[in-house]
Amino acid sequence: MMTNMKKRWLCIIPVLCWTPKVFADYKNDIGYGDLQSLLGAGTPSGAGVNVIQAEASTVLNTDGNFPIYAPDPNHAQFADDTFLFPGTASTSPSSHATGVGALFYGSNAMAHGIDTITSYEVNDWISSLYNPNGTVAQPVNGSRIANHSWVGTGNTPTDTGNILRLVDRQVQLNEFIQVVGVANGTSNNPLLGSAYNVIAVGRTDGNQDKGSDAVDSVYVAGRTRPDLVAPETTTSAATPLVSAAAALLVETGHNAAATLSNGSTGITGVGTVYNAERSETVKAALMAGADRATDNSSTTANITDYRRNGHASDNGLDDRFGAGQLNILHSYQIIAGGEQDSLEDGGSGLIGTSGFDYDAAFGGRQNSNNIATYTFDATETLNFTASLVWNLGVSNNSNLTTTLYNLDLELFDVTTQSTAASSAGTLDNTENLWLTLTMGHSYELLVKSAESSNFSWDYSLAWYMGAQAAPVPLPAAFYLFASGLAGLGFTARRKKPDGSNIIPLSSTGR
Repeated sequence: MMTNMKKRWLCIIPVLCWTPKVFADYKNDIGYGDLQSLLGAGTPSGAGVNVIQAEASTVLNTDGNFPIYAPDPNHAQFADDTFLFPGTASTSPSSHATGVGALFYGSNAMAHGIDTITSYEVNDWISSLYNPNGTVAQPVNGSRIANHSWVGTGNTPTDTGNILRLVDRQVQLNEFIQVVGVANGTSNNPLLGSAYNVIAVGRTDGNQDKGSDAVDSVYVAGRTRPDLVAPETTTSAATPLVSAAAALLVETGHNAAATLSNGSTGITGVGTVYNAERSETVKAALMAGADRATDNSSTTANITDYRRNGHASDNGLDDRFGAGQLNILHSYQIIAGGEQDSLEDGGSGLIGTSGFDYDAAFGGRQNSNNIATYTFDATETLNFTASLVWNLGVSNNSNLTTTLYNLDLELFDVTTQSTAASSAGTLDNTENLWLTLTMGHSYELLVKSAESSNFSWDYSLAWYMGAQAAPVPLPAAFYLFASGLAGLGFTARRKKPDGSNIIPLSSTGR
């Protein structure tokens, strides 16, 4: 059981170099320009959303401290921001952290309305995740989103696995959204991209670590990573773009709660979190709204062969690009479409062309249902995307016991009485669909339990219908850390089918 909250967890390997942009602004490539055209002065900015920026130090002192990790609070990009430093003091600014912060909450960023940033060196941030008795700690300063533009490993696989469990538990119990970069290129750095409940981010060129790294019987290799990509040359820079987009969705879901959400929960230290701003909902909206084909102006990298040439994953993604490239316009439209209940939970009529649903009790136990049905008619030929997201459960004690349920997603063509597409992966906690609808046909979007016995768990489902690039037809059936954590033992149940280092993610492409 952890008692030393200031223990040194990691050794640091700095790999830092920022390079200037030579192409047009990335904002148009990810739908932000279109969002501004749609909403004008009403465009969300992340206002009221408190965030954390966790960074690796670029220097390791001989006394074991990590003194250079924080963004420069005097930088012009942060003129109206308040920085809080609850951990080890940063002796001087980090250029890496400053660059990441500028893309996340700087005055030129999408989420320029964010004005309260808690800055952590990674070791101190890990210590902030739990109480001395092993239970989850409340998010510091009511933070809703944390950005992690670093990768690393633990001193032992057990340490690494326990850190991943602590992160997944924070997301599950506190709706604390964690946006993490995967390694540039091939590596064996499972932190934090191998966690289940995070939003893992890659690059549009696809040149990053693909798939989770093997840690233990829960955090197995081969799960699809990243979840989505952004048009930057490094994952260090791509990650804060997704963090900024998440902040816009959280602001939207919170401020329009009366019209967008059918429920909420109270989080200690945070307040009321509505269904439209939950961790699963935001992740599902970002994934369902992503572009599966791109025509970028800010980079020469584009997605042109989504799920082709052996890159189709069992859970409906592409093993290079995840759900595709961030599109904040589509993701905003999903949240703005509002929560729409399944027929089994009292929904009536047809769902809209974009929207989401959060189901707090699914699986068949405790008066819940083990199938959820959402109906709609295709009045024109549109491309359809849907993402189903649920969290890995981690017990709120020092055992860190994990439970991962098995859910499936299917689109049933009522007109032809056949399955149009299905996603039934067995390793991940997302299922995803991407196909072209047939005009004039009626459909049922189905969430199904793939467990052999009843349970009660929650999920978020997001969908989008629009004029995206046509998918390739596929058969329906295809469709950082020290020994102080050793006291946090665990037992595991995995979703069925029957010298530490931490690295700031480089801007040189490493």
